[in-house]
Amino acid sequence: MGASLHYGPMKPEPRAIALAFFVLGAAGARAGGLSIEHVWAQPTPPRAIVGRVYLAIANNGAEVDHLVAASTDVAGAAEVSGVRILQDVPNQRHLVNVDIAPGGKILFSPGGYHILLRNLKHPLVAGERFRVVLTFEKAGDIPLDVEVEAPKPAAPP
Repeated sequence: MGASLHYGPMKPEPRAIALAFFVLGAAGARAGGLSIEHVWAQPTPPRAIVGRVYLAIANNGAEVDHLVAASTDVAGAAEVSGVRILQDVPNQRHLVNVDIAPGGKILFSPGGYHILLRNLKHPLVAGERFRVVLTFEKAGDIPLDVEVEAPKPAAPP
């Protein structure tokens, strides 16, 4: 699998010094051994108060790294979230730590893990971009440009 999830309180640990070099853009970013690709969000209805950001994180380094937080200026709060099954019922949960093992990859996609944006300050409109910052235990803060993408039509059967 390449990743493990932790729910609940996390012991405070010192953060690594933020990396001075990374490549920005909606296409992705690289920092340390991490590679982040296809950072995007779905458009929201006019009065929506929540939005979601999706992406893929690969760890090409030699050590596990931990995604511990997210932040953005387009919402009152951002959190790493996922779906956990409790007694056969899907339940969305705040994740306090997502481990990305060396050689591992984790996909944040609709219906699964995502960055939840709470209390949106304005709707997310297709074609627009905004910034989100992911915080990793070792790689530090990685700013990313998020592109709001219109839904793609379903492929014909």
